[in-house]
Amino acid sequence: MPTPIPLSRPDLSCDDARAVLEQLARAPFRDVEALRRWEGMWESVWQRRAVAFADHGEAWRLLGELLGWRAGDVLVVDALLDPVWREAVRGCWWHEAVRDVEPESGRAVGAPFGPVAGGMVRGEVIRHACGWPVDLPSGEDGTWVAEEISSVVRPWPGVGRGAVQLVDLSGSGLLPVGTGCVLLSTDGELVAALAHRRRHLPSAAACALGCALLTTLPGRLERRRQLAGRYRAWLRLAGWATMPRDPPSGREWALFCLAMRTEESRIALADFLRRADIGCGAPVWFHPVTDSRHDLSGLKRFLGHALALPLYAALSDAECKRIVNRIHRWVDRQPVPGFSGGKLIMK
Repeated sequence: MPTPIPLSRPDLSCDDARAVLEQLARAPFRDVEALRRWEGMWESVWQRRAVAFADHGEAWRLLGELLGWRAGDVLVVDALLDPVWREAVRGCWWHEAVRDVEPESGRAVGAPFGPVAGGMVRGEVIRHACGWPVDLPSGEDGTWVAEEISSVVRPWPGVGRGAVQLVDLSGSGLLPVGTGCVLLSTDGELVAALAHRRRHLPSAAACALGCALLTTLPGRLERRRQLAGRYRAWLRLAGWATMPRDPPSGREWALFCLAMRTEESRIALADFLRRADIGCGAPVWFHPVTDSRHDLSGLKRFLGHALALPLYAALSDAECKRIVNRIHRWVDRQPVPGFSGGKLIMK
């Protein structure tokens, strides 16, 4: 039988494991020099100050204290923001107002829904969804803006204009360190104050693994770009789905998501792929906000139609071709989209 192809696989190598083992032999728990190297690499990439935390909650709490936020204040968040950040927000006793997303791409759009009455709106967290840079609020009204950049990682046009950039390292992004987060800012005084008040430092092993992953990141991202290009060149979808967009300004290929024509076709194709031991699924691993009190129609349509295909540096060209061939087998069995007499063939 063919080897199963998982939907996701950590982009880790023997060199990454070797770096961790060497660090464990030298200083297994705390290593100030390893932490400085880790933060210094981020500062070199982004040309701004960096501070790493072992705990997302501590990062948010200290940031709020330094910015003068109080319990009951409101933070506008992206509907697709990772739960690790949202739980940290709730742990600070702040309220959330949720911004809907664009149905085709998952990019944040529209006015926020939520408990803005009775609390002061302190800021907004924008997520660069699926590796695609999004437009930030103008900030003309003095709104504080943070950017969640776990799916872009490197500077891109339009990324980095917020007051703070947030990187989640807990394993679901492009840098699967497994724990902790990094905050970036051009405000050196703010970062220095965060570092001074910080109590929970990342482990030495996490710093060593992070340094190794960040060093090899360009090569792994280039491989993802190659695979996305192969999908785009090889796939013929006959109107049953549309390809993810590749804007002229560029993007990172954190995911390769087809926008299926209908929810029924998404379910049918996903089942057809899984029967061949090919992983596929939703574009997010967690259950996003779907509050029935608010019209998050964009989010519901995005999740109902989006089907993520395997995309990681370890995916071979042969495996990519096998996925494409399986999708073609499904497409060839279906009627012409829009033909009133045709029904989906589920098997």
